[in-house]
Amino acid sequence: MNEQPGRPLTRLPARTPVRLAAALVGILALGACAQTPARTLPAHLLTPSQSTDTPTASDPPVSAGTDMPTTSTSDATTTAATCPAPPSGFVRQAPGNGKTVALTFDDGPAFADLEIVKVLARYDVKATFFVTGENIKTNPDIVRSIADGGNLVADHSWEHEYPVAVDGGWTLDYLTSELTRTNDAITAITGQPVCFFRPPGGYTDNVLKATGKLCMASVMWSVDTEDWRQPSKTTSAATKEIVSSATTIGTQTHPVVLLHSGKASHEPDSVVGRYRGNTVAALPSIIEWYRAKGFTFVRLDGVS
Repeated sequence: MNEQPGRPLTRLPARTPVRLAAALVGILALGACAQTPARTLPAHLLTPSQSTDTPTASDPPVSAGTDMPTTSTSDATTTAATCPAPPSGFVRQAPGNGKTVALTFDDGPAFADLEIVKVLARYDVKATFFVTGENIKTNPDIVRSIADGGNLVADHSWEHEYPVAVDGGWTLDYLTSELTRTNDAITAITGQPVCFFRPPGGYTDNVLKATGKLCMASVMWSVDTEDWRQPSKTTSAATKEIVSSATTIGTQTHPVVLLHSGKASHEPDSVVGRYRGNTVAALPSIIEWYRAKGFTFVRLDGVS
């Protein structure tokens, strides 16, 4: 989740001048910087047989016939790759000209991602998934499914701890380690550089310094669905509430929509559940609403 009960969160403005989007595209196009080659990852990180996370009654059902591809990259290494030069501030708008919208899913990889990817494919929509290292360790094949669907896989830290829970807070060294470890895990599976990071909880402590050091863009959001509040079963009311929140955009022409496909925060399930069936159920209506309004769906790197 990206908003913890009882803890302060910097709220983002509902709108930002459109000229910022054009400026962002220009900044990103100015140059590129090399990322450090990914390290060889241990077999236990990427081998599906080591997974201990199995679907439970609280997980959205996986349709019959869905086969998760086998990931065989436990000994994979990657060569140095490049990311566009990142902007100096936080990204809060979808890239591209005209009316664009970026759907983003946090806290995976999780079993709901398999259903989300299927819905996106049915509508020919590409999205961005911010995943955590700890969840990658459990569900590496789901990362492959996300990437194979043409979606962008991005960094959401390794352990998803908020600054108050870390001894000394989010120091530059701590964040650099969190990002590097997660980037390595993603790249070992996808073969692609990781150019985007969303900080857990929307906290900003040392984030721009850390991501700048690694040539990564730091991403927030402009539309918060708060879908992590959903009940432990799919209901019409909960689904409609997510659709309403996702489509309440005012005059925005480049919204970044925050949704969740799993749970990465550390509250007990009684406080923040892990069920995401209502997010899956809401997704078709969200897509249809934006498409009817003339929006183009884009990943955060501009790919549509």
